[in-house]
Amino acid sequence: MPSVTAASFETRSLDSSQLKTFLTHYHRPPKQWPKQHWGLSDLVLVALYESPELAVQRAQWQIARAQVITAGQRPNPRISLFSEHHSMGFNGFLPWTFGFSLAVPIETAGKRGDRIQQARDLASAARFEVGESAWQVRARVRQQFLDLFMAIERVKILKAEVAVRHQIVVRVSQRVMAGESATLALNRVQFNLQRTQLVLASAEVHTATARVALAQALGLPMRAIADTHFDFARLETLPTLQNLHTMATEKTALLHRLDIRRGLAHYAAAEAALKLQIANQYPNIHLGPGYEWEEGDSRWGLGLMSMVLPLLNQNQGPIAVAKARVREVATHFFALQVRVIGQVSRAVVNYRGALQTLQSAQVLFVNQSHYDRMLDQQFAVGAIGSISMLEGCSASLVAAQRRLVALYHAQQALGVLENALQRPLTGLSSMTSMRQKFLSASTQVCS
Repeated sequence: MPSVTAASFETRSLDSSQLKTFLTHYHRPPKQWPKQHWGLSDLVLVALYESPELAVQRAQWQIARAQVITAGQRPNPRISLFSEHHSMGFNGFLPWTFGFSLAVPIETAGKRGDRIQQARDLASAARFEVGESAWQVRARVRQQFLDLFMAIERVKILKAEVAVRHQIVVRVSQRVMAGESATLALNRVQFNLQRTQLVLASAEVHTATARVALAQALGLPMRAIADTHFDFARLETLPTLQNLHTMATEKTALLHRLDIRRGLAHYAAAEAALKLQIANQYPNIHLGPGYEWEEGDSRWGLGLMSMVLPLLNQNQGPIAVAKARVREVATHFFALQVRVIGQVSRAVVNYRGALQTLQSAQVLFVNQSHYDRMLDQQFAVGAIGSISMLEGCSASLVAAQRRLVALYHAQQALGVLENALQRPLTGLSSMTSMRQKFLSASTQVCS
C-alpha cells in the first residue's frame, strides 16, 4: 500500500540498529552510536543500504540468477494413456484395449551446457549492472556532499563579509556625521552591504536546498539529516597525478570499469547463444517404450528413436541471427572502449587544469593574507585608518571565496575522473592541505 511504504520511508534515520549492523559489517564498527560526525565514506554506505534504485537492480540480478536454474533443467519424460474399442470382439472378452506410452527426450550436441553458459554470462552482466548502480549512487552522494560543503563554507565567508561591510558602513557614517566624508561614499558602502546581504540570503536558501538534495541521494527523509554534523575534512585534500600518466589511467579504466566488464559478459553470452543455435542443427532424440493390454493378451513395444528430420532447413536462420548478434555486441563493446578512453583523457586534462587553478587561487589567498597582516601593522601604528584596514579584510574574504570556488571545481573534476575510472583515487599522493589557513582567514583575520 502507498500509505504503508510512505510511512516506512519517514521512519528511516541515521541511528537505526539495522544501519549500525550494516556499517559494522561492510566498513568498520562505529566508535560511538549514534555517530556524531558523518564523512563521505559512511554516507556512501548509508546510500547503498537505503537506495531504492539499487534494490531494483538487486532484484533484477536475482531474476538473472534464477534463469541459470531454468537453463539447467532437463526436459521431463512424457507419458500418454490411451484406450481402443473393438467393434468385433470375441465372446466373453471385453472389446477394449488399454495402454500407455512413455516419451523420454534426450538433448544432443551439448545444448544444455550452452544454455547454462549463456544464462551464467547474462547473470554476470546483471551483477555488473548492480555494481554500476552502486557506483552511480556513490557519485550522486559525493556530488551532493560536495554541494553541501560548498554551500556551508560560502555562507560562513559571506557572514564574515557582511560583518566587515557593516563595520565599514558604521565607520563611514561616523565620518559623514563628522563632515569628513561625502554622503555619496556612504551610499556606496551601504549598497555593497545590501548586495552582500542579498547574496547571503540566497546562499542560505541554497544550503537548505543542498541538504534536501543530499537526503534524497541517501534515500532518507529530510528530517533524518536536518541536524546532522558532517565531516568535510577530506574535501580539503586532493590527490595529485604526478605519478599517474594518461595511458596508465586508460588501462586502469579498461581493466576495472564495470560497464566494460558487463560488455564482456554480454559478448560471452552472445557467443554462447551462437553455440546453442549451432547445436540446434542436430535434432534431439526421443525414446518411446509403450505397453498395451487386452483381455487375454498383452503387448509391449519399444520405439527405439524418433527425431525431427532436418531436411528442409538446418537452423540457418537462427544461426545467422546469432552471428549478427555477436558482431553487434562486438561493435558496441569497441565503441564503449573508445568512449571510455576519451572520457579518461578529458578527465585527466580537466583535473590537472583544475589543480593548477586551485594552486593559483591558494597563492593569491596567501599573498592577500600577508597583505592583510601588513595593513594590521600599519593600522596599529596609525599609518592608515580603520576603513582601509577593513577594506583589506574584505579583499581577503573575496580571495577566500575564489579559493573556495577553485576547490569546488577541483573536487568536481576529481569526481569526473573517478567516475571515468569507476574507482576512488584516495590512494595517490596528496597535496598539502590549506584547510587551517583557509579557515583562519575566513573567521579570524577580520574579527
